[in-house]
Amino acid sequence: MDSKMIICLVIFALTMISFIWRKIPMAITAIASMVLYTLTGCIDTATALKGFSNTNTILIASMFIVAAGFGKTKYIGEIANLVTKISSGSWKKAFAGYLLITALLAQFIQSPSAVFVIVFPIVLASCEKMNVSPSKVMFPLGLTAIATCSILPIGASAATYAQFNGYFEAFGYTAFQAKVWDIAIARIPSMIFILVYCIFFASKYAPQDPIVPIQSIKTQSTGKERQPLKQWQDIAGLVIFIAVSAALLLASVIRIPNWITALIGALLMIILGILKENEAYHALPASLLLIFIGALATGEALSATGAGELIGNALASVGISIGSNFIFCALFFLVPFVLTQFMNNMGVISIFIPIAIMTAKSLQANPVGLCILSMSVALCAFMTPMGTPTAAMMMGLGGYDVKSMFKQGWFPGICLWLITSLWVSIIFPVL
Repeated sequence: MDSKMIICLVIFALTMISFIWRKIPMAITAIASMVLYTLTGCIDTATALKGFSNTNTILIASMFIVAAGFGKTKYIGEIANLVTKISSGSWKKAFAGYLLITALLAQFIQSPSAVFVIVFPIVLASCEKMNVSPSKVMFPLGLTAIATCSILPIGASAATYAQFNGYFEAFGYTAFQAKVWDIAIARIPSMIFILVYCIFFASKYAPQDPIVPIQSIKTQSTGKERQPLKQWQDIAGLVIFIAVSAALLLASVIRIPNWITALIGALLMIILGILKENEAYHALPASLLLIFIGALATGEALSATGAGELIGNALASVGISIGSNFIFCALFFLVPFVLTQFMNNMGVISIFIPIAIMTAKSLQANPVGLCILSMSVALCAFMTPMGTPTAAMMMGLGGYDVKSMFKQGWFPGICLWLITSLWVSIIFPVL
């Protein structure tokens, strides 16, 4: 273990202590850690600043503006009224419907963040209509968007199995091939668990009131009372929101990146006067964005210094010496599961899929199950704002701190670990 790796781990530990301690605002802690990683040489300046131009940063900022514009129209209230009527005033029924819609969208859209930003404005409107605290719903909503993503082979996720086969070919191990339904078969039990848990239990463990100030999508006005929109602006706001949502849904077909779609929608909301300039500024979740940018720097530092790869290689060595399929799979899930709470989830995939293939190749075993585990783990980053932008958004919108995120996430995390590891060890045995 070289000096930079040690320095990186020390800074990382201090960052987590500060997040939990909360004496320093989390956004300040996140940016301070980015500065320390740069000053100590763990990452270079260009890498440190990548978070400001990261496509997910642009996506989050843009969609908050789009959501704020949609929130000014009369239609957001009408949709909330319709949901209330359909559910007979029952929040449980309404929220169950929202979660099922979220899980369905997550099969067509490969980005949990894109799914979340489509659904949360309407959920927030329903919360206001039915007098429900957003703190009760944002975590289960985000958890569903993250943990059910790309399970069924429909939409863009239908090609994921082919990506696995491409990896196998690149590593010269083509004795086994992934099939189109392998991922679905391996992950459907976890999907069922998440939906049942989020519909019936998750809200019980969420705080009633926000622990830190909520990053609201409601716009703020200065001076005079905000004036209602003109009829054509109401219609334009609705059309823009629907068009942006449809473009996110069909991104793999129309081949327009999600961040561009969201940014165009945000610009149109301002250009057409649906949002005034100051309202757009107020809609930007500055604290949330800074936390996410700092978290990206943490993930880059863990990757650049080799900390993640070191842990992964050690895991492979230990796994080979174990004679139990379940324990082997459980270890292969657990270690990257912990890492993905602090590293970018795609970074975890890039580390552990090669390790999975090399481990299976050394054992002359089927690598499909280990690759599915590696991918599944990357979609379990829901306890800190560091692993995925969706976690950062639900943290800001729910008013959670790191402790409350952990409190809500530890039980579904353990259940996903046990369910996925056991089921994959049975249908795709390695040893």
